[in-house]
Amino acid sequence: MFDLNEFLLELDHMYATNPKGVEAYLKSGLEEAGKCLDGPAMLTILNELMGYYRVMSKPTECEWCIEKAVRIAEKLGIQGTTDYATMLLNIGTAQRVMGQMDKAESNYEEAYAIFKEKLHEPDYRMATLYNNRSILYANTGRLKEAKADLQMAMGLIQRLEQSDVEIAITHANIGNLCFALQELDEGLQHMQQAAEIFECQEGKKDSHYASALSGLGEGYFRKGELDKSIKTYEKALEEILANYGENDYYRVTVRNLELVRDTKKRAEAVRNQKLKGMDIARRYYEEYGKPMLEEKFPEYVDRVAAGLVGEGSECLGYDDVTSADHDFGPGFCLWLTREDYEAVGQEMQRAYTELPGEYMGFPARNVTAQGGDRVGVLCMDEFFRRYTGYEQAPDRETRNGLARWMSIPIPALRTVTNGEIFTDPLGEFTRRRETFAAYPKGVRLRKLAMSLGVMAQAGQYNYGRMRKRGDQAAAWLCVSEFVNAAIETGYHLNQMYQPFYKWKMRGMDAFHVLTNLKEKLTQLMQMSGADSENDGQSSVQSQIEDICVGVVKELNRQGLTETKEAFLEIQKQEIIRRLQSDAR
Repeated sequence: MFDLNEFLLELDHMYATNPKGVEAYLKSGLEEAGKCLDGPAMLTILNELMGYYRVMSKPTECEWCIEKAVRIAEKLGIQGTTDYATMLLNIGTAQRVMGQMDKAESNYEEAYAIFKEKLHEPDYRMATLYNNRSILYANTGRLKEAKADLQMAMGLIQRLEQSDVEIAITHANIGNLCFALQELDEGLQHMQQAAEIFECQEGKKDSHYASALSGLGEGYFRKGELDKSIKTYEKALEEILANYGENDYYRVTVRNLELVRDTKKRAEAVRNQKLKGMDIARRYYEEYGKPMLEEKFPEYVDRVAAGLVGEGSECLGYDDVTSADHDFGPGFCLWLTREDYEAVGQEMQRAYTELPGEYMGFPARNVTAQGGDRVGVLCMDEFFRRYTGYEQAPDRETRNGLARWMSIPIPALRTVTNGEIFTDPLGEFTRRRETFAAYPKGVRLRKLAMSLGVMAQAGQYNYGRMRKRGDQAAAWLCVSEFVNAAIETGYHLNQMYQPFYKWKMRGMDAFHVLTNLKEKLTQLMQMSGADSENDGQSSVQSQIEDICVGVVKELNRQGLTETKEAFLEIQKQEIIRRLQSDAR
């Protein structure tokens, strides 16, 4: 006869003292129970083995356990029992980890129905189901359902005796969900509670302790407490290694730790050197880039433009410590004509790649998938085409040329004209860049008229109408449209291209006219956020009108319009009439 209780006691001891021998022990027990024709014992061991393979990231072995467990359960005829539901729960969890979400959810639902019918008192198994199903919901984007399941799980577990470990696990799961919901403080608090509970355990910690530590490390990282994050991740790695060895979870945690260390190193470099990204790029080019060209490509030295232009906060001069976490570090651009690029572009790129990664204490550039090709050897034609759609600026006289200008996104024009050119002996890159530097007058005025029209329609007209209808959400959208249009209007009146949306407000600090527009728009957004009563509506509408009056004064001052009418649709129409008159 197979003694299952004795086997499980020894299994617990082995997890505590010799985790690397667990697999062989489970397989041996399964074989022995089979010889004894003990189906229930085989099913119990298969559940344990299935969990082991799940954690060890062995999907093929996990599938084998699932198939064998289902066959044994059918032979035993235990469908509809709590033992059968427990097996379904384990199978569903294994399938969830393997990415088989539909199968996992189906097994969870069947297990839930059985537990709901059979279990009438608080039970660990139902709590475990809630916990695991909540992870599935979270992984499939159903965060509200996930949170509801976690709350149900916690309610059950807190009513059970000797449930500290399960409470800790649930805290960790809630913490992860809070991170997904951007509820950072609450998530960090749950992770701290989970870790504290595990740390109070005597002897070897529960295997879930590592997960709680990893979650806590993530929380500290998100809060910017990098030293705490590093220490916590290091502790998590020790736990994972001790329990499971170097599995997928270990490797993911290593990558997370490396990210935190890299982020810390970059932030410290920025603080210590007190240099902007453009300064780093220029010095890096002078110390390594220029000598590389002179030594390896002497015949092309007088044909290569070098600098830093394009995407990235450093090209706008807006970079700071936060910028250092991605696509930041030593690097510069080398622009070649198409002919030169086809001749030596690849060879020059290889030479560029061989330049030292670290420079002046700054780690090598941390390139993301979204930030590739920002630096290195670039073809001039492709550089301008990539952002504007054109290798050369469209002509400024013909109707077709002006239509092409109208089609170019404004931030794209800012992208190709920002930054700095360190050297351009051929002059071709500088020439092209200068042709993109400013709109033809007619295009600027037409775009200005369009933004004035949106300001009038969204802010001066529709905001009040939406408030009268009691549609607060639509009123907020009106304010949003008005603010965006007002920002664009401000840039046009300053004859500047507006940058990528997240830098629009920052860029307004460089305005030489409408210098108070940023402050007024900021106040408007704060008002609209608190706007819920009629007094709020009145103050928002008043602020909108005040902004519009300031725009009208600037239009008049620049001689773009003569009318003093504050309704900006009238201003728009006057500009359009002037454009039409000039076209005759």
